[in-house]
Amino acid sequence: MREAIGIDIGGTFIKAAAIDGEGRVLRRAKAPTGVEGGARLVEERICAAVDGLRSPATAAAGIGVPGMVRWPEGVVAQSPNIPPWRDYPAAAALGARIGLPVTVDNDANMAALGESWTGGGRGVASFMLVTLGTGIGAGIVLEGRLWHGDTGRAGELGHVVVDPGGAACGCGGRGCVERYASASGMRRLAAEAGLALDVPELLALAGAGDERARAVFAEAGRRLGLALAAWFNLMDVRCVVVGGGALPALEAMEPSLRGALGEAVYGVSPRELAVVEATLGEDAGIIGCARAAFLIEETGPG
Repeated sequence: MREAIGIDIGGTFIKAAAIDGEGRVLRRAKAPTGVEGGARLVEERICAAVDGLRSPATAAAGIGVPGMVRWPEGVVAQSPNIPPWRDYPAAAALGARIGLPVTVDNDANMAALGESWTGGGRGVASFMLVTLGTGIGAGIVLEGRLWHGDTGRAGELGHVVVDPGGAACGCGGRGCVERYASASGMRRLAAEAGLALDVPELLALAGAGDERARAVFAEAGRRLGLALAAWFNLMDVRCVVVGGGALPALEAMEPSLRGALGEAVYGVSPRELAVVEATLGEDAGIIGCARAAFLIEETGPG
């Protein structure tokens, strides 16, 4: 059976795995990303991971990168977690070094492809994967295929404005949803309420009945619900899959999220809208990268 290598690049670690055609993880590797050593050292770490995982059955490799990727060329326009990669031709450079077909895409897109293949979006033709982490990312699957948009930037849900004139965002705007419903956004809301706590600590406090902690999740859920309502209204795609490191907060956010959907969604009952949990956890990215690799090896870019 053919294998592909999926590589999920973070600012701190590179996670990689050899994966078979059914989406099963066969072998794993993990290494420091090495951003302090510049683009060349990051390349070396990726190549070392591939060399440790490849076998005669390896057909291709897929790489997920946090940041803006020009697809299908696989050029990393910029990546906040990997500053040396600016206008970096990752697919061409790494393909030449690895000696395999290589595809490179945004990490949230790759996670969406993974959830579509073997995870929470399996069997769903069209959905958006929302990743709740330090920020908020999204990947869009329409009729079984990733949707990249005209420039490869589709899925910037985190910068949907839900509070005009609200909290300043790192993108330069104000009131973006990730300033309220991401892990960092919830920490900010908690700090404003006098609670210097991370999301797990906030969840424990809310579970114990603390009204300030509950108010944080209510506010985060409402803002996320408004952003999702815009998605439902624009796309008429009735499924959202939610994943990411802050996924445990979804249950605490859901009542206010559903309330916001009830207020803001047009022409459909909120009961008809599915907001479901992702199932692949931290493996979503590497599994999606492998799936993209199989597709690129079979059909080529696009």
